[in-house]
Amino acid sequence: MSNNDRLIRLPLRKPYFEKYLRFSFKARRTGIIDVNRHSELGKYLYSRVRYCDPEAVPDYDKQYHVAVLKMPAVETDYARHHFLYYNADDITRINDFIESISYLDFRLMLHSGVVDLNLNRKTVIEIFSDMVYGDADKYDMLQKDEYRKRRKVQEFILMASKKYGYRPK
Repeated sequence: MSNNDRLIRLPLRKPYFEKYLRFSFKARRTGIIDVNRHSELGKYLYSRVRYCDPEAVPDYDKQYHVAVLKMPAVETDYARHHFLYYNADDITRINDFIESISYLDFRLMLHSGVVDLNLNRKTVIEIFSDMVYGDADKYDMLQKDEYRKRRKVQEFILMASKKYGYRPK
């Protein structure tokens, strides 16, 4: 670790968020998660970082699971000599973003698996469930959630196609 790489604690609302972060940044199952700025998630985590003096570092609520992230090095002297932290608003926004982006990754993986690779929908959902949640117990939850959201999109497209005079095949 370089002298300019900085550690920051991130309280997570749901336990699987850490597994998703590890999946996203190709991190080991335990230990520090090395964040990079090559993805939307990494850029967002980096953009929410704040700096403070050592005595001002917040003590996070014990209801959260805390993941430790290693942020990329920074060039400024100010950042180099201060601690990194996320405030309460940042934590809420980051947790919301992780939830949203994990669903988008799920949808992309499902689409790619089913349409591009001709895999069975159930197989793709099980793969994602194992990778992100660490168990197949979340399969039913993922399947039901995906079905409800897919139905909403289908209904919207049908309504819009009728409104604008397009005919479904």
